[in-house]
Amino acid sequence: MRLTRDDERARRICSLALDFMSAATPIPSSEIARAHYAGLSPDSFRRAFSRDREVLAACGVAVVERRQGGEESLWAADAERSFARGAELAPTDAAALELACRPLADDPSFPLADELRLALAKISRAFSETLAVGRVRDGGASRALGTLRSCMTSGTAVRAAYVDARGSRSERTLAPYGFFSLRGSLYLVAARLDDEANPGTVRTYRVDRFASARPVEGMRFSVPDDFSVEDWRKLPFQMGPVAYEGRFEVPAADEPDVLRAAGVQGSFSDDGDRLLWAVDVSDERAAARWAVATGLRPVDPASLVSAWCEVLEGVVRDGS
Repeated sequence: MRLTRDDERARRICSLALDFMSAATPIPSSEIARAHYAGLSPDSFRRAFSRDREVLAACGVAVVERRQGGEESLWAADAERSFARGAELAPTDAAALELACRPLADDPSFPLADELRLALAKISRAFSETLAVGRVRDGGASRALGTLRSCMTSGTAVRAAYVDARGSRSERTLAPYGFFSLRGSLYLVAARLDDEANPGTVRTYRVDRFASARPVEGMRFSVPDDFSVEDWRKLPFQMGPVAYEGRFEVPAADEPDVLRAAGVQGSFSDDGDRLLWAVDVSDERAAARWAVATGLRPVDPASLVSAWCEVLEGVVRDGS
């Protein structure tokens, strides 16, 4: 993901706004410099922070100095000059807002879904009743998600405890690069970091398997310029270690839909009068079900063809 200088500044402004809006006490200059202006000299930090405060003020967050004696400067959001005041919404306005925001609130890949649900519950009684009977999320996983999300935004490394599919718990230092959702679950793409913050293996983690997460103060990372979370968005049969490469025949009538569904996964090639799709397979049974659902016919390996035939026979039996 290639970020311009404007992109980097926009990220920093958002991170600063979140820090000041959520801070219970004023924040020291040294902490601000360490978290958001790493590598700048003191003079460069003061100039950059001054410019960013002007942008924050234009966005409605007035940051003021709270100096105490001869100590370093402390900074806080001025509550009297910041934040939106209460407002009344007509029932039709509340309904329109709920209708517009509900898909985003139900999207597991949207990291602020919980906060959006609570906000909608305050303006819509119908949404509040829906929220009351909705599923209860694991508190630990929710806290871990919040930490992963904020560290991704600020470029701060995370020390996380993770429980894999076998139930084994381990701790690792990660650089969170991005999130994607698959079949109702949220996944994180992150790089493993060594003690010097050098990135190693990049892999996907299921967010609800994080037992805990905390920022590693002073350890920063940058997302690679060529990173795109879309390159990591897998298909339903690709979660877990790769078992083999499967090949499927793509019907001409379904070619546009298959190309769209495949995304960046696998490769397509012409084989005479037919189009073949070669793609990594982790779960053979899931790949067979997915092929039946999308109208694909597996070509090889033979075990995948057999699994596809079994699924197809089951569908025929259920329909008869």
